[in-house]
Amino acid sequence: MDRGFSRSFRPHPRAAAKARAALDASLDLFTDTLGEDKVDDMRLLLSELVTNSVRHGGKQHRSIKLLVSITSFGVRVDVVDSGQGFDSNPKEIEPHDDGGWGLFLLDELADRWGVSQDGKTTVWFELDRSPLQ
Repeated sequence: MDRGFSRSFRPHPRAAAKARAALDASLDLFTDTLGEDKVDDMRLLLSELVTNSVRHGGKQHRSIKLLVSITSFGVRVDVVDSGQGFDSNPKEIEPHDDGGWGLFLLDELADRWGVSQDGKTTVWFELDRSPLQ
């Protein structure tokens, strides 16, 4: 990790708020790298991934690990949990749907994203450095 932070959270309904607070505590680093618009995207995507981890992690799920790193290209965010995983194909979303927006938003807002499942589930995304930065 060039610069950034990592935190662990219990899979609890407040985990997304705690993840955003951890990000906000280092906001200067990310705003300088991405610009304000992409930082807003990062906050939204991080919230979605942590919420999905809480909702879909399964009963054996003990913790959620958040890794945020600033690299030469921009920012990478990894959300890791001990859950069983899921189908990583974004589905068609209807405007009135209550759920299922996480992967759709990743596909729309992230420059790159992916999922790895090797005894734990890691969902990651990358946002490229702002051209002005």
